[in-house]
Amino acid sequence: MATVFSGNRSFEEAALGSLTAVHEAQGPQGENTHCQRINEEDQTAFLEFVSKYASTILFLGNSQTHSINQKKEGEAVYPELIQKRLDSIAILTHSMPNANLQEFLVSHAWWTEQINPEMVVVPAFMDDLREDGLRGDFLKSIVSGGYQMETSHPLEVKLNEQLDFLTNPPSEAGSESKEQTPQDISEAALNDWLSEHTSVWRNRANARGDLFLGLYGFRNKLFGINASTQRKMIPARYDRNLKALDLLCTRAGENGQRVLVYIPPIRTDVAPPYDPEEYLNFKRDIESQAQRHDHVVFANLEDIVPGPLWGLKASTDGSGEPELDFMHFQFSGHEILANALIPMLTP
Repeated sequence: MATVFSGNRSFEEAALGSLTAVHEAQGPQGENTHCQRINEEDQTAFLEFVSKYASTILFLGNSQTHSINQKKEGEAVYPELIQKRLDSIAILTHSMPNANLQEFLVSHAWWTEQINPEMVVVPAFMDDLREDGLRGDFLKSIVSGGYQMETSHPLEVKLNEQLDFLTNPPSEAGSESKEQTPQDISEAALNDWLSEHTSVWRNRANARGDLFLGLYGFRNKLFGINASTQRKMIPARYDRNLKALDLLCTRAGENGQRVLVYIPPIRTDVAPPYDPEEYLNFKRDIESQAQRHDHVVFANLEDIVPGPLWGLKASTDGSGEPELDFMHFQFSGHEILANALIPMLTP
């Protein structure tokens, strides 16, 4: 087991499969300009990088933003390619796997207080509007600092409550007290000892991840689900995410920021894994939200990356056969997306 859970890869990288690789964008001198988890190290690096430039653009995204299908040596993702072309502007990126628009709202609010970018770039993925709530693991500095958005809007109040819960979780015994019990102390000591002396315990998060991936594959095989299976929207989550997008645009305007909202590339050489009517309504809803704001630009880039540039992903239905990848494209796709975005990023 020590070999299986060696810690050489993260659960998120394992979930991408073997045909897609993570690449976090870097600055011209190899600076850290791209994060998934917003920890203290990322925060410090971003602030140092921004100090060298007169203006900043904040990119939000999901795994499409930090992954390359069939990656080769020297290839980079589109935020890094854009940085090379717009060398007078700092390009910073926070991308989270399966990121929903509520997480984008919180990330944007926090980064605005740190760096107040001149522009924010927001991709709206239909898949991710099925997701809900906040994941503290990708908002580390936000959670550890006890951050709260200054607002009275019902959705933002709800998200503040989630942030507070992530910062101050109740004890397993159900107590809200922050005082450590003898059991807390002994469990912490045991965890520390096991982490120091056994690689299996040290990498137990990956073990849990592999277990979930296995269960996910079993479920897919049982019900005949694969990457091409249609995904239905979940109305309540969809509505919350649309409201989060509207609030993000509103808050950006209040801070004098421009916003670019775009429908991201998806495979168009085959039918996408969405109900056609729901997908059409989704695109209309996103465009309508963007057009409500004078400082927001909307673009539909769904069909700019040709089918052959998407490649395949590892099996998700247990068959072992590669499946079509609807989210991650090859390096040439990143070049195409960078070229499409650049004209919309300059004033």
